Amino acid sequence: MSIYINTYDGICSLGNNKNEIMQNIFKCKPSVTKNQIQSKDFMVGKIENLQDFSKDVKEIYKTRTNLILHHLLLNMQEPLNELFAKFSKERIAVIIGTTTAGVEENYKSMQKIEPQLFFTRNSLSNASEFVKDYLGLKSLAFSVSCACTSGAKVFIEAARLINSNMCDAVICGGVDSLNTLTLYGFDSLEILSQKNSIPFSNNREGINISEGAALFILSKDRSDIQLKGYCANNDAFHITKPNENFSAQKDAILNALKMSNLKPTDIDYINLHGTGTNANDKMEANLINDIFPNTLCSSTKGLMGHTLGAAGALEALICANIINQSLQNNQSQIPPHHYDGIYDKELPKINLAKLNTNSKIKNCLSISFAFGGDNSAIILGV
Repeated sequence: MSIYINTYDGICSLGNNKNEIMQNIFKCKPSVTKNQIQSKDFMVGKIENLQDFSKDVKEIYKTRTNLILHHLLLNMQEPLNELFAKFSKERIAVIIGTTTAGVEENYKSMQKIEPQLFFTRNSLSNASEFVKDYLGLKSLAFSVSCACTSGAKVFIEAARLINSNMCDAVICGGVDSLNTLTLYGFDSLEILSQKNSIPFSNNREGINISEGAALFILSKDRSDIQLKGYCANNDAFHITKPNENFSAQKDAILNALKMSNLKPTDIDYINLHGTGTNANDKMEANLINDIFPNTLCSSTKGLMGHTLGAAGALEALICANIINQSLQNNQSQIPPHHYDGIYDKELPKINLAKLNTNSKIKNCLSISFAFGGDNSAIILGV
Protein backbone atom coordinates (compact mmCIF):
# COMPACT_ATOMS: atom_id res chain seq x y z
CA MET A 1 0.00 0.00 0.00
CA SER A 2 1.46 3.35 -1.04
CA ILE A 3 2.25 5.93 1.62
CA TYR A 4 2.62 9.57 0.63
CA ILE A 5 4.15 12.67 2.19
CA ASN A 6 1.40 15.28 2.09
CA THR A 7 3.25 18.18 3.69
CA TYR A 8 6.27 18.96 5.85
CA ASP A 9 8.30 21.73 7.47
CA GLY A 10 11.45 22.09 9.52
CA ILE A 11 13.55 24.30 11.74
CA CYS A 12 17.22 24.26 12.69
CA SER A 13 20.12 26.67 13.00
CA LEU A 14 20.04 27.13 9.20
CA GLY A 15 16.52 28.56 9.22
CA ASN A 16 13.12 28.70 10.87
CA ASN A 17 11.25 27.02 8.01
CA LYS A 18 12.00 24.68 5.12
CA ASN A 19 12.54 27.49 2.60
CA GLU A 20 15.12 29.26 4.76
CA ILE A 21 16.86 25.95 5.47
CA MET A 22 17.15 25.09 1.78
CA GLN A 23 18.27 28.59 0.78
CA ASN A 24 21.12 28.45 3.29
CA ILE A 25 22.06 24.90 2.34
CA PHE A 26 22.51 25.99 -1.27
CA LYS A 27 24.68 28.90 -0.08
CA CYS A 28 26.89 26.26 1.59
CA LYS A 29 27.46 28.42 4.64
CA PRO A 30 27.62 26.63 8.04
CA SER A 31 25.33 27.85 10.81
CA VAL A 32 27.30 26.30 13.67
CA THR A 33 28.95 28.81 16.01
CA LYS A 34 30.81 28.86 19.32
CA ASN A 35 28.59 28.99 22.42
CA GLN A 36 29.44 28.78 26.10
CA ILE A 37 27.63 25.98 27.95
CA GLN A 38 28.32 25.93 31.69
CA SER A 39 31.66 27.77 31.38
CA LYS A 40 32.93 25.63 28.48
CA ASP A 41 32.91 26.59 24.78
CA PHE A 42 31.24 24.28 22.27
CA MET A 43 30.62 24.58 18.54
CA VAL A 44 26.84 24.16 18.29
CA GLY A 45 23.97 24.90 15.95
CA LYS A 46 21.43 26.89 17.95
CA ILE A 47 17.99 28.06 16.85
CA GLU A 48 17.39 31.76 17.36
CA ASN A 49 14.15 33.72 17.86
CA LEU A 50 11.87 30.95 19.10
CA GLN A 51 8.40 32.21 20.06
CA ASP A 52 6.92 31.40 23.43
CA PHE A 53 4.01 28.95 23.61
CA SER A 54 0.96 30.53 21.96
CA LYS A 55 -1.57 29.21 24.45
CA ASP A 56 -1.70 27.63 27.88
CA VAL A 57 0.51 24.57 27.96
CA LYS A 58 0.74 22.11 30.84
CA GLU A 59 3.85 22.48 32.98
CA ILE A 60 5.05 18.99 32.00
CA TYR A 61 5.28 20.13 28.37
CA LYS A 62 7.18 23.38 28.96
CA THR A 63 10.54 22.36 27.53
CA ARG A 64 12.80 23.75 24.83
CA THR A 65 12.31 20.53 22.89
CA ASN A 66 8.56 21.15 22.75
CA LEU A 67 9.05 24.85 22.07
CA ILE A 68 10.89 23.86 18.88
CA LEU A 69 8.00 21.57 17.94
CA HIS A 70 5.53 24.34 18.80
CA HIS A 71 7.21 26.59 16.23
CA LEU A 72 6.56 23.99 13.53
CA LEU A 73 2.96 23.45 14.60
CA LEU A 74 2.40 27.19 14.07
CA ASN A 75 4.16 27.02 10.70
CA MET A 76 1.91 24.12 9.65
CA GLN A 77 -1.40 25.50 10.89
CA GLU A 78 -3.04 25.58 7.44
CA PRO A 79 -2.17 22.01 6.34
CA LEU A 80 -3.06 20.76 9.82
CA ASN A 81 -6.49 22.36 9.55
CA GLU A 82 -6.93 20.68 6.17
CA LEU A 83 -5.92 17.38 7.75
CA PHE A 84 -8.50 17.77 10.54
CA ALA A 85 -11.21 18.57 7.98
CA LYS A 86 -10.39 15.36 6.13
CA PHE A 87 -9.80 12.87 8.93
CA SER A 88 -11.26 12.36 12.39
CA LYS A 89 -8.98 13.28 15.30
CA GLU A 90 -9.51 9.70 16.49
CA ARG A 91 -7.71 8.50 13.32
CA ILE A 92 -4.62 10.73 13.34
CA ALA A 93 -1.56 9.39 15.19
CA VAL A 94 1.63 11.13 16.33
CA ILE A 95 5.14 9.64 16.25
CA ILE A 96 8.14 11.74 17.28
CA GLY A 97 11.79 10.72 17.29
CA THR A 98 13.84 12.31 20.07
CA THR A 99 16.66 11.74 22.53
CA THR A 100 16.36 14.76 24.80
CA ALA A 101 12.75 15.35 25.97
CA GLY A 102 12.91 17.63 29.03
CA VAL A 103 16.37 16.68 30.22
CA GLU A 104 17.67 20.25 30.60
CA GLU A 105 14.59 21.54 32.45
CA ASN A 106 14.69 18.59 34.80
CA TYR A 107 17.90 19.73 36.49
CA LYS A 108 15.77 22.34 38.28
CA SER A 109 13.08 19.77 39.09
CA MET A 110 15.67 17.51 40.67
CA GLN A 111 16.96 20.35 42.84
CA LYS A 112 13.43 21.27 43.94
CA ILE A 113 12.51 17.61 44.51
CA GLU A 114 9.55 17.58 42.10
CA PRO A 115 9.36 13.85 41.24
CA GLN A 116 6.04 13.99 39.37
CA LEU A 117 7.23 16.77 37.10
CA PHE A 118 10.63 15.12 36.69
CA PHE A 119 9.33 11.73 35.56
CA THR A 120 6.66 13.01 33.18
CA ARG A 121 8.80 15.70 31.58
CA ASN A 122 11.79 13.40 31.32
CA SER A 123 9.76 10.67 29.61
CA LEU A 124 10.83 10.18 26.01
CA SER A 125 7.13 10.14 25.06
CA ASN A 126 6.81 13.74 26.28
CA ALA A 127 7.30 15.30 22.83
CA SER A 128 4.72 13.11 21.09
CA GLU A 129 2.26 13.56 23.95
CA PHE A 130 2.74 17.32 23.69
CA VAL A 131 1.81 17.34 19.99
CA LYS A 132 -1.21 15.13 20.67
CA ASP A 133 -2.37 17.32 23.55
CA TYR A 134 -1.71 20.62 21.75
CA LEU A 135 -3.70 19.52 18.68
CA GLY A 136 -6.45 17.76 20.65
CA LEU A 137 -5.88 14.41 18.96
CA LYS A 138 -7.45 11.19 20.27
CA SER A 139 -5.37 8.46 18.65
CA LEU A 140 -1.99 6.86 19.31
CA ALA A 141 0.99 8.99 20.29
CA PHE A 142 4.44 7.58 20.97
CA SER A 143 8.11 8.39 20.56
CA VAL A 144 10.99 6.57 18.92
CA SER A 145 14.33 6.93 20.71
CA CYS A 146 17.23 5.04 19.20
CA ALA A 147 19.84 7.81 19.05
CA CYS A 148 20.67 9.11 15.57
CA THR A 149 18.25 6.89 13.63
CA SER A 150 15.22 8.12 15.61
CA GLY A 151 14.12 10.79 13.13
CA ALA A 152 14.30 8.35 10.22
CA LYS A 153 12.59 5.39 11.87
CA VAL A 154 9.43 7.42 12.56
CA PHE A 155 8.64 7.04 8.82
CA ILE A 156 8.81 3.27 9.15
CA GLU A 157 6.53 3.25 12.20
CA ALA A 158 4.12 5.67 10.51
CA ALA A 159 3.87 3.49 7.39
CA ARG A 160 3.18 0.43 9.53
CA LEU A 161 0.40 2.18 11.43
CA ILE A 162 -1.29 3.35 8.25
CA ASN A 163 -0.87 0.04 6.44
CA SER A 164 -2.33 -1.85 9.40
CA ASN A 165 -5.37 0.49 9.30
CA MET A 166 -4.78 1.64 12.87
CA CYS A 167 -5.02 5.24 11.63
CA ASP A 168 -5.62 7.24 8.46
CA ALA A 169 -2.78 9.72 8.84
CA VAL A 170 0.32 10.23 10.97
CA ILE A 171 2.03 13.41 12.08
CA CYS A 172 5.62 12.26 12.42
CA GLY A 173 9.08 13.72 12.67
CA GLY A 174 12.07 14.27 14.89
CA VAL A 175 13.18 16.87 17.41
CA ASP A 176 16.11 17.47 19.73
CA SER A 177 17.28 20.48 21.70
CA LEU A 178 20.69 21.52 22.97
CA ASN A 179 21.36 20.50 26.56
CA THR A 180 24.30 20.05 28.88
CA LEU A 181 23.86 16.29 29.33
CA THR A 182 24.19 15.56 25.60
CA LEU A 183 27.03 18.01 25.02
CA TYR A 184 29.15 16.87 27.95
CA GLY A 185 28.37 13.23 27.15
CA PHE A 186 29.67 13.57 23.58
CA ASP A 187 32.58 15.62 24.87
CA SER A 188 33.59 12.71 27.11
CA LEU A 189 33.81 10.52 23.99
CA GLU A 190 36.34 13.00 22.55
CA ILE A 191 34.55 13.24 19.20
CA LEU A 192 33.43 16.90 19.27
CA SER A 193 35.10 19.31 16.88
CA GLN A 194 36.16 22.79 17.99
CA LYS A 195 35.68 24.03 14.43
CA ASN A 196 32.99 23.45 11.82
CA SER A 197 32.61 19.76 11.12
CA ILE A 198 34.04 18.68 7.74
CA PRO A 199 32.99 15.06 7.06
CA PHE A 200 35.29 12.97 4.83
CA SER A 201 38.07 15.55 4.98
CA ASN A 202 41.61 14.53 5.80
CA ASN A 203 41.51 17.34 8.40
CA ARG A 204 38.23 16.42 10.13
CA GLU A 205 38.14 16.51 13.93
CA GLY A 206 34.65 15.23 14.74
CA ILE A 207 31.06 16.40 15.03
CA ASN A 208 29.12 19.52 16.03
CA ILE A 209 25.98 19.03 18.12
CA SER A 210 22.93 21.04 17.08
CA GLU A 211 19.20 21.31 17.65
CA GLY A 212 16.27 21.22 15.27
CA ALA A 213 13.07 19.52 14.19
CA ALA A 214 11.10 18.45 11.14
CA LEU A 215 7.46 17.37 10.96
CA PHE A 216 5.63 15.52 8.20
CA ILE A 217 2.05 14.47 7.51
CA LEU A 218 1.87 10.98 6.01
CA SER A 219 -1.24 9.27 4.64
CA LYS A 220 -2.55 7.14 1.78
CA ASP A 221 -3.79 10.31 0.03
CA ARG A 222 -1.88 10.58 -3.22
CA SER A 223 0.61 13.46 -3.45
CA ASP A 224 3.82 14.22 -5.32
CA ILE A 225 6.24 12.44 -2.99
CA GLN A 226 5.98 8.82 -1.96
CA LEU A 227 7.72 6.90 0.81
CA LYS A 228 8.89 4.22 -1.58
CA GLY A 229 10.98 2.00 0.63
CA TYR A 230 12.56 1.63 4.01
CA CYS A 231 14.47 -0.76 6.22
CA ALA A 232 15.97 -0.72 9.70
CA ASN A 233 18.20 -3.24 11.41
CA ASN A 234 20.71 -3.55 14.23
CA ASP A 235 23.95 -5.51 14.35
CA ALA A 236 24.69 -4.66 18.01
CA PHE A 237 28.36 -4.33 17.00
CA HIS A 238 29.49 -1.66 19.45
CA ILE A 239 27.91 0.89 21.72
CA THR A 240 29.43 3.93 19.97
CA LYS A 241 31.08 2.96 16.66
CA PRO A 242 29.87 1.16 13.50
CA ASN A 243 31.21 -2.10 12.14
CA GLU A 244 33.82 -1.40 9.47
CA ASN A 245 32.62 -4.32 7.32
CA PHE A 246 29.27 -2.44 6.84
CA SER A 247 27.28 -5.65 6.23
CA ALA A 248 24.22 -4.61 8.25
CA GLN A 249 24.21 -1.11 6.75
CA LYS A 250 24.41 -2.62 3.26
CA ASP A 251 21.53 -4.98 4.02
CA ALA A 252 19.38 -2.04 5.17
CA ILE A 253 20.00 -0.18 1.90
CA LEU A 254 19.49 -3.21 -0.33
CA ASN A 255 16.25 -4.14 1.43
CA ALA A 256 14.95 -0.57 1.07
CA LEU A 257 15.80 -0.72 -2.65
CA LYS A 258 14.03 -4.07 -2.96
CA MET A 259 10.88 -2.70 -1.34
CA SER A 260 11.02 0.26 -3.74
CA ASN A 261 11.56 -1.95 -6.82
CA LEU A 262 14.60 0.19 -7.59
CA LYS A 263 18.19 -0.56 -8.57
CA PRO A 264 21.16 1.33 -7.09
CA THR A 265 21.46 3.26 -10.36
CA ASP A 266 17.88 4.54 -9.91
CA ILE A 267 18.94 6.60 -6.87
CA ASP A 268 19.70 10.16 -7.96
CA TYR A 269 20.96 11.58 -4.65
CA ILE A 270 22.02 10.22 -1.26
CA ASN A 271 21.91 12.22 1.94
CA LEU A 272 24.76 10.68 3.91
CA HIS A 273 24.94 10.25 7.65
CA GLY A 274 28.33 12.01 7.38
CA THR A 275 29.14 12.90 10.97
CA GLY A 276 32.82 13.76 10.55
CA THR A 277 34.09 11.11 12.96
CA ASN A 278 36.83 8.77 11.76
CA ALA A 279 34.78 5.65 12.49
CA ASN A 280 31.62 6.77 10.68
CA ASP A 281 33.38 8.31 7.67
CA LYS A 282 35.50 5.20 7.10
CA MET A 283 32.54 2.82 7.27
CA GLU A 284 30.27 5.06 5.20
CA ALA A 285 32.79 5.80 2.44
CA ASN A 286 33.38 2.07 2.01
CA LEU A 287 29.62 1.42 2.04
CA ILE A 288 28.78 4.07 -0.57
CA ASN A 289 31.73 3.16 -2.80
CA ASP A 290 30.56 -0.46 -2.74
CA ILE A 291 26.93 0.22 -3.82
CA PHE A 292 26.80 3.74 -5.28
CA PRO A 293 30.31 4.68 -6.53
CA ASN A 294 29.02 7.36 -8.93
CA THR A 295 25.85 8.63 -7.25
CA LEU A 296 25.75 12.28 -6.14
CA CYS A 297 25.80 12.48 -2.35
CA SER A 298 26.50 14.88 0.49
CA SER A 299 26.33 15.23 4.23
CA THR A 300 24.39 18.29 5.35
CA LYS A 301 25.72 17.94 8.90
CA GLY A 302 28.71 20.03 7.86
CA LEU A 303 26.25 22.93 7.49
CA MET A 304 23.68 22.44 10.24
CA GLY A 305 25.56 20.20 12.65
CA HIS A 306 24.28 16.88 13.97
CA THR A 307 20.74 17.23 15.34
CA LEU A 308 20.75 13.66 16.72
CA GLY A 309 17.11 12.53 17.13
CA ALA A 310 15.99 15.11 14.57
CA ALA A 311 18.70 14.37 11.99
CA GLY A 312 16.89 11.68 10.00
CA ALA A 313 13.74 13.81 9.75
CA LEU A 314 15.58 16.98 8.72
CA GLU A 315 17.55 15.05 6.11
CA ALA A 316 14.32 13.52 4.76
CA LEU A 317 12.99 17.09 4.49
CA ILE A 318 16.02 18.01 2.37
CA CYS A 319 15.37 15.02 0.10
CA ALA A 320 11.67 15.89 -0.22
CA ASN A 321 12.53 19.48 -1.07
CA ILE A 322 14.91 18.68 -3.90
CA ILE A 323 12.43 16.18 -5.36
CA ASN A 324 9.78 18.92 -5.29
CA GLN A 325 12.16 21.39 -6.89
CA SER A 326 12.94 18.90 -9.64
CA LEU A 327 9.23 18.34 -10.29
CA GLN A 328 8.69 22.07 -10.68
CA ASN A 329 11.81 22.91 -12.70
CA ASN A 330 12.78 19.57 -14.28
CA GLN A 331 15.98 19.66 -12.22
CA SER A 332 17.15 20.62 -8.76
CA GLN A 333 20.15 22.07 -7.03
CA ILE A 334 21.94 19.34 -5.13
CA PRO A 335 22.79 20.05 -1.48
CA PRO A 336 26.55 20.72 -1.63
CA HIS A 337 28.94 18.86 0.62
CA HIS A 338 30.63 21.44 2.83
CA TYR A 339 34.25 20.62 3.64
CA ASP A 340 37.72 21.97 2.94
CA GLY A 341 38.08 20.03 -0.32
CA ILE A 342 40.91 17.89 1.03
CA TYR A 343 39.39 14.40 0.81
CA ASP A 344 40.86 11.77 3.09
CA LYS A 345 43.11 9.83 0.70
CA GLU A 346 42.78 6.71 2.84
CA LEU A 347 39.04 6.53 2.08
CA PRO A 348 37.63 5.12 -1.17
CA LYS A 349 36.23 7.84 -3.43
CA ILE A 350 32.56 8.82 -3.34
CA ASN A 351 30.84 11.43 -5.52
CA LEU A 352 30.48 14.36 -3.12
CA ALA A 353 28.30 17.10 -4.61
CA LYS A 354 29.95 20.45 -5.25
CA LEU A 355 28.37 23.90 -4.93
CA ASN A 356 25.98 24.80 -7.78
CA THR A 357 25.52 21.21 -8.98
CA ASN A 358 22.17 20.61 -10.68
CA SER A 359 20.51 17.36 -11.67
CA LYS A 360 17.09 15.83 -12.29
CA ILE A 361 16.00 14.15 -9.06
CA LYS A 362 13.36 11.41 -8.92
CA ASN A 363 14.57 9.18 -6.09
CA CYS A 364 16.53 10.04 -2.95
CA LEU A 365 18.05 7.79 -0.34
CA SER A 366 18.62 9.02 3.20
CA ILE A 367 20.72 6.87 5.52
CA SER A 368 21.22 7.14 9.27
CA PHE A 369 23.40 5.19 11.68
CA ALA A 370 23.28 5.22 15.46
CA PHE A 371 24.94 4.09 18.65
CA GLY A 372 24.48 0.42 19.43
CA GLY A 373 24.72 -0.65 15.79
CA ASP A 374 21.34 0.74 14.73
CA ASN A 375 20.86 1.46 11.03
CA SER A 376 18.10 2.86 8.84
CA ALA A 377 17.52 3.63 5.17
CA ILE A 378 14.51 5.41 3.68
CA ILE A 379 13.79 6.13 0.02
CA LEU A 380 11.61 9.03 -1.11
CA GLY A 381 10.60 9.48 -4.72
CA VAL A 382 7.99 10.27 -7.34
